[in-house]
Order: sequence, then C-alpha cells, then structure tokens
Amino acid sequence: MPQRTIRFSETTLQQIQQATQQKGFASTAAMIRHAVDQELSSGDDVEQRIAATLGRIESDLSRMQRVQQTLFAFVDTLAKALLTGLPEQSPASGAKGNERYERFLKSAAATMLNSSHPVLRHGVEQ
Repeated sequence: MPQRTIRFSETTLQQIQQATQQKGFASTAAMIRHAVDQELSSGDDVEQRIAATLGRIESDLSRMQRVQQTLFAFVDTLAKALLTGLPEQSPASGAKGNERYERFLKSAAATMLNSSHPVLRHGVEQ
C-alpha cells in the first residue's frame, strides 16, 4: 500500500489521537483508515436507505390515493341518494338542520384536533 502524507491542524490531530485511544485503535493511521473506509462505504448505504424510503412513500401515496377515490365514490353515491330521495324541507326544519350540522362540525373538529392547537381550539369554541 503506497504511503501518503496528510496534514492536519493541531486541534484536529489532538481529536484524532483522543478518538484513537477512546475507540481502541492500534494507531492513528488505523483510525484514519477506518474513518475513510466508513465514509466511502456510507454513501452507498445512505443511497439505499433513501431509495427504500422513497419506495415506501410511493406505495403509501398509492394506497392513500385508492382510499381517497373510494371515499369520493362513497360520498358521491350518498349525495345522489340524499338529493334525489329526500323531499323539500320547510324553512324552519332547514334552519334547525343547519344548527345541528354546525354542532356536528364543531364536535368533529374538536375530536380530530383533540383541542391541542390554541388557534384551532378558539375556532371550535365559537
């Protein structure tokens, strides 16, 4: 193996010597070789982890898209059934229904948010 010369600042050299002693290397050269090997091989590991993460994200997004399409189809079918099957309401019953709907929305928001965010909690309480 050809010999190379590398220059380090005093502080860096002291840190290398401390790390050599702490990690139990036979010499500072062994420690430096190990650090260089780790750095050169870690690039492949990082790239593989990123690729695996992107693959998982892609499959999660695909699954979420299918769920969203299913929910949209369900809501569309429900809306068609309600709009075509229910008779017209009197203004009084419509107003009462709107009040119940507003309470439902506030209750759903409080459940979803668990009243944890102050701005959203303020909006739910009004």
